Amino acid sequence: MLPKRWRPAAGLGLLLALSCAAAAAPPVAEVPHPLGELRLDQAATLALRAHPDLARYAYDRAAADGRRVQAGLSPRTEVGVDLENFAGSGPYRNAESIEATLRLAKVWQSAGKREARIGVASAQIEQVDADTELARLDVLAETTRRFIDVVESQEQLDLAQRSIDNAKLTLAAAERRVRAGAASSLEVNRARIALERAQLEYEHYEHLLSTQRRMLGAQWGESEPQFDHARAELRMLPATDDYSVLVERLRRSPDFARYDVEQRLRNAELSYAQSQVNGDPLFSAGVRRLQSTGDYALIASMLLPLPIGNRNQGAIAEAAALRDRVGAERRAAAVKSETTLYDFVQELRHARTMVESLRDVLVPQAEEALTLTRRGYANGRYSQIDLLDAQKTRLDLERELLTNAADYHRMLAAVERMTALAAAPNGTPSP
Repeated sequence: MLPKRWRPAAGLGLLLALSCAAAAAPPVAEVPHPLGELRLDQAATLALRAHPDLARYAYDRAAADGRRVQAGLSPRTEVGVDLENFAGSGPYRNAESIEATLRLAKVWQSAGKREARIGVASAQIEQVDADTELARLDVLAETTRRFIDVVESQEQLDLAQRSIDNAKLTLAAAERRVRAGAASSLEVNRARIALERAQLEYEHYEHLLSTQRRMLGAQWGESEPQFDHARAELRMLPATDDYSVLVERLRRSPDFARYDVEQRLRNAELSYAQSQVNGDPLFSAGVRRLQSTGDYALIASMLLPLPIGNRNQGAIAEAAALRDRVGAERRAAAVKSETTLYDFVQELRHARTMVESLRDVLVPQAEEALTLTRRGYANGRYSQIDLLDAQKTRLDLERELLTNAADYHRMLAAVERMTALAAAPNGTPSP
């Protein structure tokens, strides 16, 4: 059972399903600015609605729809006027012998060519939809990563404040000891140095958090973030599936479904190139006026392209090569992505081991040691160096715990992005 508080990477699978379900919904320009506490699901929803990079895909889809409409249209009928037997010599010197012909011409295109053209345009629409889904998944993964960065920096800032508080307490204790004659002024100097370093560290994380908040707000087009605090529990680690399960999900992910879409596009392009082996006959018919007698006569003609030399063999060879290349690209991507996924899974296991050891063993031991050292320092049993070292060890272990926990969630977000399942036609994630 997951804890009640929102855990960023644990919710990414739901967010990826949200992306698939809403893939057809165009982004909007204006969204409400989040105020107060910000959760990952809120950040993801805002990013899907208003990420600046997603706006282009609505136009790409409209352009692809336009190509589909154009592909279904028949060739235009042409109208022309022929003038003959004028501006010559003898009886044809002037316009007395001119003959005028009004004609209509049209290319007669077979239904197979039209269907092949429509097939290419329809496959291009599929490709735009696939690219849109991948872009939405990328936005979700990037939003999750930036959200985790903000949460981590918030907690690092809290730790820096604790370091300042500890340094102030140590300085006050050193000053009391010096006034009582129990220590030299060196302890005061040493405590002031520790306080100054703690304040510099606080300033560092303050600046870092300010930058990361802006980077998170940029995911929904907000240059001045209005939220107060990003809420998540990094130290709770959701379980992950076995590598074999993740590989199966990887093979059914939108990244690999995209190769199927491209394969259909390349097949459609090959079919279209093959349909162009024979040219289209040109039919024309019209009415001619004979100037010498004032009579009218019908005319008709038909032109048939001869498939000699040019049988569109170059375009067919190109389309066939591009079709065959898709399979090679898919195999190469499978090897690379499965290797990357395996590396991610190993990193997840290592990060989990580190977090559990730090959280359950090392940090509690360091806390106990710090408590004992503080008592001993107050009683004169331990030196100030012992106290400063115990304080530093406690905070360093806490920072290491926080860093490994954040890395775990970032890595899990990357795994979820790689293994996100495509959406079923009804908008729900595929089983």
